[in-house]
Amino acid sequence: MDTAQFFLKGLIVGFLVAAPVGPVAIMCMQRTIVHGRGAGYVCGLGAALADTVIGAIAALGLGFMADQIADKQGWLQMIGGTIVIIIGLKLLLSGALKIKAQNDLGIAHDFKTHLGNFVAAFTLMITNPITAVSFAAIFAAINIGHIGTHPLWGVALVGGIFVGGVLWWTVLVSISSYLRDRINARAKEDPNGQVILWINRCTGGLLLVFGTLLLVW
Repeated sequence: MDTAQFFLKGLIVGFLVAAPVGPVAIMCMQRTIVHGRGAGYVCGLGAALADTVIGAIAALGLGFMADQIADKQGWLQMIGGTIVIIIGLKLLLSGALKIKAQNDLGIAHDFKTHLGNFVAAFTLMITNPITAVSFAAIFAAINIGHIGTHPLWGVALVGGIFVGGVLWWTVLVSISSYLRDRINARAKEDPNGQVILWINRCTGGLLLVFGTLLLVW
């Protein structure tokens, strides 16, 4: 089996693990619709990097790191659940965005906000126990036990996981951007920003549910 095949395997695995709808996907869609493609891509990049880290630990058999993560999984879930709830409450309590302000945010979003979105997405994804379970199950099914004999195969697999994750988030951001255009067209008849207000409230409500589930898991 050559390096290209391992890269392809990693790409497929990365795409499949990233695809299920969860708090990061909901947050990514909300950020794209309200603030534009840039904000959505930043969320997706944070999530893809977290998936890559977990995938590398699972694929390369880094037992010490895996044990450390498993020992602290409860705390990680509490941190992730708390962050999801905070983001959800913030969206629920946010006011309406007028069309001009919304468009300005979509064009020029400051670095601090992008960094916050990246860190939030990375933290939420890496504290999600389902992510590690998904990687373990898929790797067991495709049999990568002999990957340790060729270091380049491991690099190709991990690189494929990252590319696959980025591919999924690109698809999601593209879909969300299309929805943003449709919503903006409709929002011209809604100068008070009620459409965006209800998007924020619905997103906030869903994130509260996800956050609560993480805390009581």
